[in-house]
Amino acid sequence: MELNDGGVRRRGRGALLGAVAGLVAVAAVTAGAVVALGSSSGHADASVAPAARPSAAAAAPITGAATPSSAPPTAAAARVSGRVSHGVHTGDLRFFLLPAPSDADVYGDPDGSPYTADDIAGSASDPSDARAALKTYGFRTGAYRTYLTGDGAFEVSARLIRFGSAEQTAAYDAQHSYQGARIPLTTAYPARAYNLQSSSAESTSAVVAVAHQGDVHITITLTGGKPPSAALVQRLLDAQYQRLKTGH
Repeated sequence: MELNDGGVRRRGRGALLGAVAGLVAVAAVTAGAVVALGSSSGHADASVAPAARPSAAAAAPITGAATPSSAPPTAAAARVSGRVSHGVHTGDLRFFLLPAPSDADVYGDPDGSPYTADDIAGSASDPSDARAALKTYGFRTGAYRTYLTGDGAFEVSARLIRFGSAEQTAAYDAQHSYQGARIPLTTAYPARAYNLQSSSAESTSAVVAVAHQGDVHITITLTGGKPPSAALVQRLLDAQYQRLKTGH
């Protein structure tokens, strides 16, 4: 069942995975977007340059339930735990998800939900190729959380995928490209964002932002009735990157 709220349509888990299934299926929510996922052969759409490799910045081991200063703590952070050391993430990957604001309407489990290889491959245009790519890059686990902002303006989804190493994560990222208006970012880490035309009847704008920190790949999508500002996109991406880097 779907309920319209603030111009953004609420969705169940099945529709959500089909609509915001990550890098391998962004075309499911957008028109005019091209996503190239390289298989073990390493082919990719050359229309967008690959992101730079991540730096080897070290982070001290962190545990606990701290959240980014840009978002208030959520009950979810108190129920799951994770640890990061030198870009290697262990424990429950949901711990590292971008926290939802206190006034947001979180879809599904407030802790976040598993993002499995079956979810990713099942939403790809070529499931077998997607599975091969996940295997090539050492897929370990994934998690996602989606929420509707308190003002009903945007549906935000943060999706994390952990691979076998930082090098494999960077290689996975490099195999993807998009056709859409590039959104300028001033991040100090490898990241890019695109403004894509939404194919949803309930929204006219869709933005995808991607980055990676250590062995985890980041995808953040925003859909709504109007394009989000570049400042909002970067603020969300920065908060997600910081949480992965430090656990805070």
